[in-house]
Amino acid sequence: MSSECKIVKGISLFLVLIGIVAIAAAAIMFVFAPDAEALMEDGTIMARVSGAVLAVAGVFEVVTGLLGVRGANNPAHLKVFIVMATVLCFVNLFEVAMVFMGGEGPVWVNLLYAAVAASGIVYASRAQKKGAIL
Repeated sequence: MSSECKIVKGISLFLVLIGIVAIAAAAIMFVFAPDAEALMEDGTIMARVSGAVLAVAGVFEVVTGLLGVRGANNPAHLKVFIVMATVLCFVNLFEVAMVFMGGEGPVWVNLLYAAVAASGIVYASRAQKKGAIL
């Protein structure tokens, strides 16, 4: 396994970990949604919708990570990982742009996700090219 493939595997495992944490956080948000009513009007609805969005994002991250782990073993299978990591990168950069255009929330989390996804794209592309040459 080339060094690029090892890096892709590490990034992919990190994406799987992030996805699992996001799914767990979404489950907690969904279960404790009735408690959010005391904090704000329509708190239950907001917590459940946010939990559902976070769960979908977590599943997307887990799937992307698993495709990267699979592709790291066979660079010919990295194309789908590259596409999904590109989507992940653009979504997170869009989130950063939304915060700068007047939204609220931390920027560093989305910048970290975008950087991880971009690194995965770069190394997966290199591994794919190297695999095609060999």
